[in-house]
This record gives sequence, C-alpha cells and structure tokens, in this order.
Amino acid sequence: MQERDRKSRALLGVSENADKAEIRRAFRRASLAHHPDASGGDADAVSRFHLVCCAYKFMTERQACAELDALNEPSRPHTNGKYSLDNPWGYWCWWRENYFGELA
Repeated sequence: MQERDRKSRALLGVSENADKAEIRRAFRRASLAHHPDASGGDADAVSRFHLVCCAYKFMTERQACAELDALNEPSRPHTNGKYSLDNPWGYWCWWRENYFGELA
C-alpha cells in the first residue's frame, strides 16, 4: 500500500501532505500533458496516460491498478549519479526520464 502511494505521488508530482485539491490539479496537468490526442502520434502515450489515471484513481478512491503495481522500480539508490531516489522529487525525475525520455 505504501509502495503504491509513493508511486502514485511520484507520477502525479505531489507531496505527502497534498490535499485533494492539489491532487486533482496535478492530475489535470498530467492528463493534459500526456493525453494520447495531444501527443502527436506517440506510441507510448496511451500507456503513460493510463498510468496517470491509475495513480489518480488510487490517490482518490484507493483502487489498485495492475499497471501501477507493475511499474518498474529502480534497483540502485542512484541512477547514473543524476537523481537521488530516496525522495519523491528525485524519484519523479528518474521516472519521468525513464518513461518519457530525456528531460529538457
């Protein structure tokens, strides 16, 4: 349960003490950014959008999602020395780079 919560917060980019309004705003931003219709034909857009939806559903309704559970975890505390994965922001940056490509 804690693992799902951590993954969901990292996907949406919210802190541990975020209220429902912050979670909703983060979901709206993420869903607009990763919606398949706005992706320009990106083949992975559907899976990214579905992950964002699963994270929001877990954060609001506590419904588990198989895709969220199957999301790969890093095996090392650091990835290429770029991100510290022991905090939500570092994990989110690592996740975004691995699943959405190089950060700008």
